[in-house]
Amino acid sequence: MGHSLRTCLIGMELADHLGLSLQDRRDLYYAMMLKDVGCSSSSARVHELFGGDDRLAQHWLKLVDWGNTLKAARFGLKHFVPGDSLGERARRVAMLARAGSSVATELVEMRSTRGASIVRRLGLGERAAEAVRSIDEHWDGSGRPRGARGDEIPLLSRIICISQILEVFAMVHGPRGAIQLAQSKKGRWFDPALVEACDHRLEQRMALWCALNAQGLRDAVRNGEPDGASLLAGPGTLDRIALGFAEVVDAKSPFTASHSFRVTEMALKIAARLGHGTEQLIELRRAALLHDIGKLYVPNSILDKPGRLGPEEWETVRLHPYYTQRILEHIRGFENLAVIAGAHHERLDGRGYFQGLRAEQIPLGSRVIATADIYDALTTARPYRPALPEETAVQLMERDRGIGLSGDCLDALADVLQAGEGGEYLGRVA
Repeated sequence: MGHSLRTCLIGMELADHLGLSLQDRRDLYYAMMLKDVGCSSSSARVHELFGGDDRLAQHWLKLVDWGNTLKAARFGLKHFVPGDSLGERARRVAMLARAGSSVATELVEMRSTRGASIVRRLGLGERAAEAVRSIDEHWDGSGRPRGARGDEIPLLSRIICISQILEVFAMVHGPRGAIQLAQSKKGRWFDPALVEACDHRLEQRMALWCALNAQGLRDAVRNGEPDGASLLAGPGTLDRIALGFAEVVDAKSPFTASHSFRVTEMALKIAARLGHGTEQLIELRRAALLHDIGKLYVPNSILDKPGRLGPEEWETVRLHPYYTQRILEHIRGFENLAVIAGAHHERLDGRGYFQGLRAEQIPLGSRVIATADIYDALTTARPYRPALPEETAVQLMERDRGIGLSGDCLDALADVLQAGEGGEYLGRVA
């Protein structure tokens, strides 16, 4: 928690030391906060390779020297599924050895390409996008995905690269240990000039940032935004945020590809049948696009599991709407939207999650999204079952009429399906 925010603070300190221009600091600021936005696109592949918790593996992947087979194998042994048999762990190590550094290139390419694409979609500019695209390149050319070296690597990417490694080591080994690590990789992983900038002042600042609580960290990052370069979050920006992060969520698992967009389409059609006005449709659109953002908290070992979930795994899934609400309520202007998105698994009978709301306690928008969400879940393939026919899905949902699902929403869904309406609302309501 807080990795990207602390990385941002470290990078901005280095930018000030180097005397970067306002535009450079602006691009660096947003690129650092979004540097890992493409990670969800490689989550399923990381889980396939390593098993276990893809979130932990992703965190440590950037520290591995993939050109060293022995070090890569050691990393694999440490991060492969702890419960696997010795034979299965050996099989995974052998697979990693055969693949060599191509595995790292594949993962970095997936993550960095998607990350840069999302930064562009958010309207943050080409330089910020390219900074995200190249953060895993190393000064000596041993990085990825292009093997760029020296000044071929954008300066902003070089700053992010050293900043994120400093942050990881500062949290584990302390600021002094982080700076010693940077010095040991001077001229190899890191730009020598940036290592020289890692002085006693930066060490002291990192100690302060590592000690901050969540609110203090957010305040420090807000206060560190380059003067005069803040983004004005008008309607267009908010829509780009919703669309961009819907892509992030759907990329997490092959079984949820385009799920957020399909749910949004259906939710808007249902809401239109219920008489929602334009402003209501705009808010519903954003809430539906972002309703599953809390699933980024759920490991792929659970999301992609082909069998029945255990009690602890199920409890992890039940927490994802809680994280959806927690994430969205931090965005000014999204407070009501956060409540709607966070309640999409509540049931009329109070047996839903995560709050156990009942009947009229559940916002209408949440009831609409719940109907669209369940319909899409039933009619698309999941790791534990094939997609169900439309008629079968509707019959199953009807069993929950007035118990879990709103009868009005089910009637509207039936009207939409009978009319065979196309996906007009997602594009029209902006």
